[in-house]
Amino acid sequence: MTPVSIEQLAQRAGVDEAYVRRLEELGAVRRREGRFVERDVHVVALLHMWEAAGLSPRSIVEVVEDGRLALDFLDAPAWELPEPLPITYREFAAEQAIPLHLMQGLQEAMGFAAPDPDDRVSRDDAVLAELVRVLLDIGAPEQGIRRLFRVYADNIRRLVSAEADLYVEELEEAWMGSGAAESEVMRRGAELGRRVAGPVDAVIRAIYHRHRQHVWTEFSIQRAEAALEHAGLLERAASTPAICFVDMTGYTRLTEEEGDEFSARLATTLAALVDEISRRHGGRAIRWLGDGGLFYFPKANEAVRASLEMSEGAPAAGLPPTHIGIQTGPVVFRDGDVYGRTVNVASRIADRAAAGEILTSAETVGRVDDGEVRFEEAGTVELKGVAAPVTLYRVLRRDDADDAVLRSVS
Repeated sequence: MTPVSIEQLAQRAGVDEAYVRRLEELGAVRRREGRFVERDVHVVALLHMWEAAGLSPRSIVEVVEDGRLALDFLDAPAWELPEPLPITYREFAAEQAIPLHLMQGLQEAMGFAAPDPDDRVSRDDAVLAELVRVLLDIGAPEQGIRRLFRVYADNIRRLVSAEADLYVEELEEAWMGSGAAESEVMRRGAELGRRVAGPVDAVIRAIYHRHRQHVWTEFSIQRAEAALEHAGLLERAASTPAICFVDMTGYTRLTEEEGDEFSARLATTLAALVDEISRRHGGRAIRWLGDGGLFYFPKANEAVRASLEMSEGAPAAGLPPTHIGIQTGPVVFRDGDVYGRTVNVASRIADRAAAGEILTSAETVGRVDDGEVRFEEAGTVELKGVAAPVTLYRVLRRDDADDAVLRSVS
């Protein structure tokens, strides 16, 4: 293993040399021929974090020595702590012509503590700076750059949390249930981490590029349609989008009665169901709300078809019934989310829907030309934030009886 000096160890673990010597006296780390090794960097960093959380390094060493705890997981890629660059943040910011306060602000935007100006630059932060420099060069404001990095971090944190949840719920609990000791479980976890690190990185990159192509294609089409409309060559914006809010009925009560774990499993099942249905109909999830979500569809036809499948599919999947609201109209995209009156009205309509019901407004009814769908007036209501009363319509699937009535009328 690569030898590490005490100075390098302290620098990379984020501690002073006196702390390293104290751990050395406890037997937590040991020099080999006057030097430490790579793994010692991870041990010192972990013990320092545990001590900050109130755990005694001496006690940790004792349970490791008697075999009740293994630190094998420190060999997993997630614990890599590369040596920082030989330059401070102050010097690096000046060299890259990036404001120092922006370099520090990015860390806070991503949920981390801002570095001290005289700290040495981490290699990851040097990578971040490459994108920051490009964005500044094209005129992006600092506030917008921080906002972008916050969105990146929030979503990537969700990915990592989902990995951890899968590991704990589906693997670690099963291993422990079969009688495996804590130390054995941690060894297995470390081996799993080593095996999945590369494939996970590749999968995330692949999914990102596929979605990037889809989103930017959609954006370019919208831009082209807008240009045609302004030129008078597009009589009617045929692709007016629809926003769909899907909520699970009784989620709060289920959480209180059955517990958080049960309700979380229901939410995960619903998410998988409605995500798959929305994608099949050309839609995409914009925002997930725990017990439901907000979905964007390019056209009203796709929104109502998907909503019917969602409403019918939830009970078939063993879930409580959904209540769904749809509104058609212009929306504003920003930071991967959607805003505007259309979104607000869709949310208010969803709140009015009963269990198993899909409600919409006249804007959507006028845009739908699907022979398999019919609408039934459900009354006129006052919606918060909407000046005029809104007439609501139930979205229903047309059946043979409906066709018979239509034939008799005609």
